[in-house]
Amino acid sequence: MSDSALQFFPIFDDRPPLDFIEKWRQHITDTGSPETFQGISTTKPERSANVVLLSEEIRVPTPLRPGGERVPCPLCSPTSPKFGMGRMAYFPDDSAARFIGHRCAKHYLGNNYTEAERLFRIEAKCGEYLALWPRLQSKLPSIEPIVQKLYGIGHRLTDLRMYIDIQAPGFASFLHNDLVAKRSLVVTSHDVGAKSYQVHGVEFLSLDFDPKGKTDKLMTACRDLRRGLPAWNHTEGENDASREIIRRGNSITKRLKDISALRDLIEEAARFFQPRNLRLLEQWRATGASPFSVLTFKQDGDRIDALAESFAGRFNWSVIVPSDLLANLPHNEEINGLGLSEITN
Repeated sequence: MSDSALQFFPIFDDRPPLDFIEKWRQHITDTGSPETFQGISTTKPERSANVVLLSEEIRVPTPLRPGGERVPCPLCSPTSPKFGMGRMAYFPDDSAARFIGHRCAKHYLGNNYTEAERLFRIEAKCGEYLALWPRLQSKLPSIEPIVQKLYGIGHRLTDLRMYIDIQAPGFASFLHNDLVAKRSLVVTSHDVGAKSYQVHGVEFLSLDFDPKGKTDKLMTACRDLRRGLPAWNHTEGENDASREIIRRGNSITKRLKDISALRDLIEEAARFFQPRNLRLLEQWRATGASPFSVLTFKQDGDRIDALAESFAGRFNWSVIVPSDLLANLPHNEEINGLGLSEITN
């Protein structure tokens, strides 16, 4: 292609509308020739040109092109094959639309391209959340009962941990650190080659164990989801509305993605109080392999009285652990049935 064959169409006083962009995208898919779509310029813009990105990076089906050649780049190689992946772009300074090589653009347009990328990410994220919001709102009647159940159990577990910390400061972190160092595996026999057993609920003892805080944020997210997002159009770019959309969208999707993991955390933490688990810790102490000279857990109905002695000091605590603590814990099938992973990924 010679310079005289280059096309210049200064026909866009504003950024091209969405229907134009979608037709251009389809043309690329059908022909592998983004530069032949009606109204697309192939001339070289100024290096100082402002640019607005109209698409993500698009892989061009070059086998559909004559000879299977790559696409010419209007920035650095307008008359010869250059790239196989590029982006739709609008150049407001000369009212033209071009398909540009994204790697070339970083060098040719410099900071203007960097800023265009930043604004495109904002526009794409806002569009994503505006489309996602009504879909999530439609699932609220199914989401909220699950969140409320997690909320109740999470608060109870956090309270149990608080009672232990008040009565026996340092006990939880001391036991947690020792078990983590052993990967939660302990032996219950003096025999050589004795089998190791997994201690459950170790996360209950960790310094940052706080299902109450996590479920509080989930409840807040559900309340926020009931409110609509502010009106916003992709031509507005970055403004107060876009910042609110992204902030709230990021928060909602993070909380909803965490539901399954939070449910599993709560279930595992509660296993610390299972009689078999507490008995395992007592047997571990009896082998002399633990840091405790005394470690007992006496159970009377729902009441558990603990006594521990080690070089770190003497600890004793007493809590009530309802036998039905996990009775209302949602099943994984219920959470998976919400289909949140498909929506929020």
